[in-house]
Amino acid sequence: MSHSLATVSFSVDRSMKEDLDRLSSEEGRSKSDLFREMYNYYRFKIALRRVQEHGALIAARLGLGSDDEVYEYLNKNK
Repeated sequence: MSHSLATVSFSVDRSMKEDLDRLSSEEGRSKSDLFREMYNYYRFKIALRRVQEHGALIAARLGLGSDDEVYEYLNKNK
């Protein structure tokens, strides 16, 4: 599968740019690689939060009030 690349340009404060340059050098990775990893991590956090919110709604509907009750329910209903 081929990926077409696009350039993204945005401004950051000077200290953030210097930190990104330093991090890129220390890690031996391009700034683009670091940005992609940060972006993917952020997207993962959003997806995880949605799953947690959905799980909390289901737990509430089942009358489960604590994590321990959820674990007990899940283990009981394997």
